[in-house]
Amino acid sequence: PSYVMMPLSFVCVLAGMTTLIGSSTNLLVADSYRKLGFETIGFFDFSLPGMVLASAGVLYLIVVAPFLLPKRESADKAKSDSAGKQFIAQIDLTPGHPMIGKKAIAGLFPDLPDMTVRLVQRGDESMLPPFDDISLHVGDSVIVATTRKTLTDFLSQHPEYVGGMIGEFETSESRSTTDSLSLIEAVVAPGSRMVGRTLAQIGFQYQTHCAILGVQRRSRMIRAQMNEIRLQSGDVLLVFGHRSDITALRANRDVLLLEWSTTELPQISHANRARLIFGAVVFCAATSLLDIAVAAVTGAALMVMTQCLNIRQAARAVDQRILLLIGTTLALGLALQETGGAQFLAMTLVNALEGASAPLLLSAFFLFVAGMTNILSNNATAVLMTPIGVSVAQQTGIDPLIFVYTVIFAANCSFATPIAYQTNLLVMGPGHYVFADYMRLGVPLLLIVWITYTFFAPWYFALSW
Repeated sequence: PSYVMMPLSFVCVLAGMTTLIGSSTNLLVADSYRKLGFETIGFFDFSLPGMVLASAGVLYLIVVAPFLLPKRESADKAKSDSAGKQFIAQIDLTPGHPMIGKKAIAGLFPDLPDMTVRLVQRGDESMLPPFDDISLHVGDSVIVATTRKTLTDFLSQHPEYVGGMIGEFETSESRSTTDSLSLIEAVVAPGSRMVGRTLAQIGFQYQTHCAILGVQRRSRMIRAQMNEIRLQSGDVLLVFGHRSDITALRANRDVLLLEWSTTELPQISHANRARLIFGAVVFCAATSLLDIAVAAVTGAALMVMTQCLNIRQAARAVDQRILLLIGTTLALGLALQETGGAQFLAMTLVNALEGASAPLLLSAFFLFVAGMTNILSNNATAVLMTPIGVSVAQQTGIDPLIFVYTVIFAANCSFATPIAYQTNLLVMGPGHYVFADYMRLGVPLLLIVWITYTFFAPWYFALSW
């Protein structure tokens, strides 16, 4: 996966440079440009330079990337290593539980081998190590840190402890005897409704018929009751349930399963409808038969009306954080233009390159925007830099559209960091990448696109050196 995932992400970004709907960045720049009082950018207006830049990037990925991509452990090795990750698990001492009355010996509980007891919660009282002279009572909650393998082996040998970990769990006799109980790891997905909510608020067990036995967070080991932990994107959940219910989690957009207990064919009964609607939206936008916004909203409505999606799935596809980010950056861009901030920054850039030719100024502006998009985000950079680019063009007498195209191409150069673009984050886990991997492969790619634009743009836009 480490040889495939990052190039896949970068190719998607490069392809986004070729049409107006290739990425949200392009649409935001076009909208900002229109709001500044200029003409509307067409669907294929920048496709030729976009394809030239994308071709240079793809050539680099084919020829050079294999030598720079990291060698990461195989899936089997990753699976075996995952057994050593520490999870936080909770054992509730219900009436009749075998742990009731047990005492700590030298701060440890012999009945919980290879588990580290991090907290004993008794009502409102939290008891921390060392647990000298503590005897467990009914109603206590024992918070332990343990590995998945240890927990699996322990529950297999002592099934009487399961009830104290998952509470009431549906074990209907109507189920098939082959529908065995299984453990699986699942990651809290970006944009999941579970982010920022506790396990008690989610109602995961009632919605999915699966129980969460443990929580693992890379950044730190948590010392709190499981029901009080507010989940974050990237948290790993240890999920317990029947095989059929775990298989059904593959369709759950709130979590991403890390390994499959069973295989399942995708539901393709409405695939042709979805293909037809999607193709119609692209056709209407590309031919200007409909405005892009009208075509997109109509297509989304048809997806729901034809039952390709239900209302709940459609609503979950809207990321409120992205909407908030776009809304605030649009306001910042407008403020820059209205207050003269954009003109001030433009003059600063022009003065710094005083006497430079138009191609050199364009090249420097491209590199600046490309650097910004890897630190902020492509959407924020696009909206903030569009009015600045227009101001630079007006100060130097160059066609503003040239600088707007430059913003589009440069803001799409989100290769050097995993936070620069969503696809980079999506492949980070499956590819077993670290932050430095993106810089090793992404920075040269950014420079290649920049150099290609530096020499191609003056010829294409007829700018004199």
